[in-house]
Amino acid sequence: MKNTHVYIFGIVLSVLAIGCSKIADTKKVSPSAIENPVKESDLTTIKLTDKAVERLGIKTKEIEALPMKLTRIYSGEVMAVPGQSMTLTAPVSGTILGIKNGALPMAGTAVKKGQPLYRLLILPSEKDLISAQEDVKLKKVQYDVAVEKLKRAEQLLKDRAGSVRAKQDAEAELANITAGLRVAEARVDLMKGNSGAAVSDKLSTLNIESSVDGFIQRVYTSPSQVVSANAPVMDLASLSPLWVRVQVYAGDLTLVNNKISASVRMLSDFNGSSGEAVAKPIDGPRTADPLNSSADLFYELPNRDSQFRPGQKVSVTLPFKQEQTSSVIPFSAILYDIQGGTWVYENSTPLIYIRRRVELANVENGFAILKRGPAAGTKIVIEGAAELFGTEFGGAK
Repeated sequence: MKNTHVYIFGIVLSVLAIGCSKIADTKKVSPSAIENPVKESDLTTIKLTDKAVERLGIKTKEIEALPMKLTRIYSGEVMAVPGQSMTLTAPVSGTILGIKNGALPMAGTAVKKGQPLYRLLILPSEKDLISAQEDVKLKKVQYDVAVEKLKRAEQLLKDRAGSVRAKQDAEAELANITAGLRVAEARVDLMKGNSGAAVSDKLSTLNIESSVDGFIQRVYTSPSQVVSANAPVMDLASLSPLWVRVQVYAGDLTLVNNKISASVRMLSDFNGSSGEAVAKPIDGPRTADPLNSSADLFYELPNRDSQFRPGQKVSVTLPFKQEQTSSVIPFSAILYDIQGGTWVYENSTPLIYIRRRVELANVENGFAILKRGPAAGTKIVIEGAAELFGTEFGGAK
């Protein structure tokens, strides 16, 4: 019995040994190892001489804490002012003709109010078109009769057997019939698809003019194209002023000060280098989007230089009613690394410069408002930061 207990105990030890070896084998091993890691607080310290500071053109300034209006950036959409964009249509059926050289103005062409855009050659009714050829034959017979009548009147007047009044009546009758013949012949030409200048001169045309100062957005027809009544011909839009529609989260409506002008920038203008446009608030339509939990605010954009266009997405900075004290530095002090991180160089000790990470809340009028970074009163480099960056990473001489 004793031997049996020893045998069972040996089996248990063997099982435990195999289980422990499997656990040891399955223990995860890190595929990489980082040696001598550098903390962000222990970045390279740059020590310069007085001559190097002068040569690099380094200037410093303390970070200021200033009361700033709270702002927030929203996405906006530029749109034409309602009533200042329109689609020109053909009032009646007709043939589209150009004003100059038979060509229509192209999309993107600037136009003035009252400027002729195109002509509409009015088409005769279907009943007139069916009987156009018979009408021409009738008018030719009447024309020949009127010519002979005028010749007889002139001969009688020459022989002193007629009157001047009879001759004048014959001339008037011939002129009337001649005009009618020209119109009838032009109608026949239209049936054959000929709508050249000779035809348009014989038939009535409407000159369609621009009702706004702006640009042609789209052209739907081509010269000599026959269009029906109310068919679209071209779109016009006034580009000065424009509206900006800003979708604001409904929870921010009570925070936004919609009595103060907003700043509008291009989406590519992330640092305000190309300037900003000031848009004043207006009472626009009371619209909202329940799916996005947003409401619309409208601003008027002067756009005198035609920098913006309808349908363009822009960045809109809206002011809030609250104020808070923020750290403000010149934007020239900001450096961007290859990952887009923002940095400044701290100069807490003379001739010693250390790179510190900062986070921007906004950029206004050449000044950066810090969301996170060194405390107010800290001396930083405002000129020569790029040269220090090159010195730190070996790019400077």
